Amino acid sequence: MQLTQHLLQGFGLAANNRFISIAKNDRELSDVAFRLQVITTVNQIQSMYWDLTYAYENARVQKESLAFAEKTLSDTKKQVEIGSLAPIETVRAQSTVAQDQQAVTIALTNLQLEHLLMKNALSRTLRDQVLAGAEVIPTSTMKLPESEPIQPTQDLIADALRHRADLVESRIQLNTTDISNKAVRNALLPTLDLFAYYGGTGLGGVQNPTNLCANQPPAEQAEGFCAGPNPAFGGETFIPGAASTNYNGTLNQLVNSTASDKGVGLQLNIPLRNRAAQAVQIRSELEYQQAQMRLQQIENQISIEVRNAQFGVEQNRASVVSAQAAVDYARQSLDAEQKKYQFGTSTTTLVLQTQSALATAESTLMSAMAAYEKSRVELDRATGLLLDHTGIDIADATRGQVTHLPQVPYVAPRQDSSPVGQPAPGQAPPSQPPS
Repeated sequence: MQLTQHLLQGFGLAANNRFISIAKNDRELSDVAFRLQVITTVNQIQSMYWDLTYAYENARVQKESLAFAEKTLSDTKKQVEIGSLAPIETVRAQSTVAQDQQAVTIALTNLQLEHLLMKNALSRTLRDQVLAGAEVIPTSTMKLPESEPIQPTQDLIADALRHRADLVESRIQLNTTDISNKAVRNALLPTLDLFAYYGGTGLGGVQNPTNLCANQPPAEQAEGFCAGPNPAFGGETFIPGAASTNYNGTLNQLVNSTASDKGVGLQLNIPLRNRAAQAVQIRSELEYQQAQMRLQQIENQISIEVRNAQFGVEQNRASVVSAQAAVDYARQSLDAEQKKYQFGTSTTTLVLQTQSALATAESTLMSAMAAYEKSRVELDRATGLLLDHTGIDIADATRGQVTHLPQVPYVAPRQDSSPVGQPAPGQAPPSQPPS
C-alpha cells in the first residue's frame, strides 16, 4: 500500500474538481440557453402577433374606405342622371374606387401573408388544407395606457444586468475560463509529493531441507550458500514430518511486521524551461482577458439596448398621440365636408379626398399602435423581464405543459371578432363597414 499527497502541483480541491465544476457550469449554461430560447420565441411571436393585428386592422380600414367610395360613386351616378352633377364627377368617383380597390387588395394579401407566418410559427406543417385556408383572427387589440409608467433608466439597466440571459451566459463562461486558468497555473508548479508506503511479506510451507546450513557440508556453510532456521518456523531446524506454517499464518505475517518494508519520503521534480506549459498558461490568460472584455462589451451593449428601447417607447407613444390627433381631425373634416356637400358647397372629389385622408390617417394610427406595442415588447426583452411581465412560467416551458394563460399588458379584448376575408371573385364588398 502506498499513499501519495501532492504538495505543489495538483494540490487542493480546485485543481482536482476542475472538470466537475466545468460540467456543472455547462449544465447551468444549458438551462440558461433554454431560457434564452424561450424569451426569443416569445419575443418573435409577440412581434408577429402585432404585425398580424396591424394587417387585420388595416384591411378593415381599407374595406371601410372602399365601401364609402362605392357608396359615393352610387350617389354620384344618381345625381348625374338627374343632371345635378357633371358627368366628370362620375369618372372621378370611379377613379377613387379603383384606387381603393387596389389598396384593399394590397391590405388583404398582406393579411394573408401574416396568416401564413403565424400559422407556420404555431403549427408543425401547413399541408392540411383546412389549416392552410383558415383565418387567424386576433382576439386582443392594441391599447395605449393613459399614463406611461416612468422608471429611471438606471433602474432599467440594473434590472437588465440582473436578468438578461445572455449576460448570465457570459458570466458562466467567464467562470469556466477562470477555473481552467487556475488549473493551468497550477500545472506550472514543480511536482513535490509526500509519499508513505508499507509492504509486508508472508512466508509459509516447509523450508527446503537442502538449503539449510545444518544439512550442508562445512565448506558450503562457510561460503554462505545456505540459510539458517527461518523465524517463520519458530527458529527451529527443519525436522522432516514437522508441521508447516498454514495459509492464515502466512496472511498474518503481512501485517504483523514479521518481514515488513515501510517508509516515508518526499519526491521533488522540477522541470527546466517548461515552454509547453508556459505557452498554455499564456494562452489561458489571454482567453480569460478576452472573456472579461466580452462580458464588459455585453454589459455596454445591454445598456445601449435598454436606453434605445426606452427611447423607442417614448417616440412611438408620441407617434400614436400624433396619429390619433390626425384621425380626429380627418374624421371631423370628413363630417364637415359631407355637410357642405349636402348644402351644395362642396364636390364629390373633395369628399372622396377627405375620406382618403381619413383612411390614411387611420392606417397610420394602426401602424403607430403596432410599433408602440412592439417597442414595449422590445423594452421587456432588453431588461430581461419579458417572461415575468407576460406571466410565462419557465417550468411550464420545460415540461411542455401550460398551466395558465399568459397575461400580456397594455392590450384590450377585441369587441369585433368577425373575420376580415377577401371577397369572392365577382362579389362586391359589403356596403356597410364592420362595426
